[in-house]
Amino acid sequence: MRPLLAIAVIIGALGSVRAYVSFVNSATGREHHQFQETAAEGRFHLDLTLTFDARGDVFNPESILLSLHGDTPLLKIEEEVPAGTVLVVDPVEGIVVGENEFYLKVATGEAESGSESAFLLPGEETSDESLPAGGRSRAVRVRIFQDDQLVAEKTLWSEPGQAVEGIIALHVADVSVRPDQGGK
Repeated sequence: MRPLLAIAVIIGALGSVRAYVSFVNSATGREHHQFQETAAEGRFHLDLTLTFDARGDVFNPESILLSLHGDTPLLKIEEEVPAGTVLVVDPVEGIVVGENEFYLKVATGEAESGSESAFLLPGEETSDESLPAGGRSRAVRVRIFQDDQLVAEKTLWSEPGQAVEGIIALHVADVSVRPDQGGK
């Protein structure tokens, strides 16, 4: 008799949870809306300027990866790219009205080079030039243009010995809504 009572209590608890979830969904009127993104107007392009030699390592041969919205790869390079190189992506497809996020990762090839990192004692200082290659910070400048006008610029820095990695946010305003239209 006790096992039947235990089963009845479990079924009652699960049934009441399901009834509660159904009630909350119907009371809040939650419907699944699909948002339609509006493509931004104009021609977008971007450029990346490297301050170091970009190269993959033994674990990941990719030296540069740039993607839009986390899933659209815009640039993917597996070869070594020398310092001072300006890489241009023109045109950039997929930019929408509202928020856009670019993800950038530029590898330094440190895992393959076997460079040792510098250890400093507390209070000890050193210049960046005296550090071995694996102990230096690196930077990549990213500039985004809309119709040849600079609309965003950001410099991404790495931790010493790490890849340059980060997100560049771009907000594109809706030009179809004009301030002079007010409430008319």
